[in-house]
Amino acid sequence: MNPKLKPYCILVDFLDKMLGSNYEIVLHDLSINNGEIVKIANGEITGRKVGGSLTEYGKKCIENKIYLEKDYDLNYHVKNKFDKIIRTCALFIKDDNNELEGLLVISFDDSKFLNLNESLLRLIHPKEVLEERKKIENHNSEAIEVINESLNDVIISTINDIFIQDTNVDLKNESNEIRKELITYMSTQTRYNIIKDLEEKGIFFIKGAVNEVANQLYCSVPSVYRYLTIVKEEKNEQ
Repeated sequence: MNPKLKPYCILVDFLDKMLGSNYEIVLHDLSINNGEIVKIANGEITGRKVGGSLTEYGKKCIENKIYLEKDYDLNYHVKNKFDKIIRTCALFIKDDNNELEGLLVISFDDSKFLNLNESLLRLIHPKEVLEERKKIENHNSEAIEVINESLNDVIISTINDIFIQDTNVDLKNESNEIRKELITYMSTQTRYNIIKDLEEKGIFFIKGAVNEVANQLYCSVPSVYRYLTIVKEEKNEQ
C-alpha cells in the first residue's frame, strides 16, 4: 500500500463508526492493480471487498482527469449488484503535483428508509389514496406545472387547451363575454375531457379546487362532482 494512504485507513474506521452501517466507505490505492481496494467498511452494501477493483466511475475519473478540476465529486448515483440505487460521493486523494493517488468513496444505501417511509404512508393512508398518489407522482410534467403556476392559472390553461383541441377555437383570442358564452354552452364531451385532464393532474387534491373549477366552467359545484364521479368510475373499470 502507498504509505501516504495509511492515514486514510484510520479515516475509514472513523467514518464507519460515525456514520453507521448504512454507509459503505472504500479506499482505493491507485498504485496497485488498477486501483485496488485496500480498506473497506460495510462492503455488504455493494458486495465489494478488499482486493476489489475500481468501478467504471473511478476509471472514468482517471481517463477524463476529473480530479484536476476539483477535489471531490458529490451525490452521483450508481446501481449496485443487488439492483439498488446508491448515492455516492468521492474524495480525490492527490499528491503535491495534483496527480491522483487514491480515492475515498462513500456510498449511502437509503433503501431501508424508503421502505420505512412506505410503511408509514400505509399506516396513515388507505390503499386507494396511495395508488392515487403514485399516479400523480408519475405525471412529472403536470406536477411541476401545478407547483409553478397558481391553481387558477392551471385550470384556465387546461380549459383553453382542451377547448381548442376539441373545437379548434382558441379561447385566448376571444373577449370575456364570448369566452363565457362558449364555455357555458360547450359540449358534454368537452366538459368531461376538461374534468378528466384536471383530475389526472391531481388538481382536485388541492383545497378549493372544485369551487374554482366550477367558477371557470360557469357551472355548479354539484355538476363538477358529477363529472368527477364519472371520470373516477371509468378509471376503476380499466
